Amino acid sequence: MPKINKKAQDFLPEDLQVAINTFIEQFNIMEEYNLESIPSEYTINLIETMGKYPEYNNATMGLMEVLQRDDL
Repeated sequence: MPKINKKAQDFLPEDLQVAINTFIEQFNIMEEYNLESIPSEYTINLIETMGKYPEYNNATMGLMEVLQRDDL
C-alpha cells in the first residue's frame, strides 16, 4: 500500500489534529516496515481524543465499528 500523504484539516481542534496526524504517521510506519498492526496506544489515543468532541460522534462510532470487524 502506498504511503498516505494526508493530514488532519486545520479547522479541527489542535489535539484532534495531532491525534489524527500521529495515527497516519504510525500507519505509514506499519506499512513501511511490514508490521502487522499499529501499536494500540495510538488507536486508543485517537478514539479518546475524538470522543471529547460530540460533533464527531458519528465518525468516532464509525471508526470503532471498523476496528471491531473480524477481517482486520
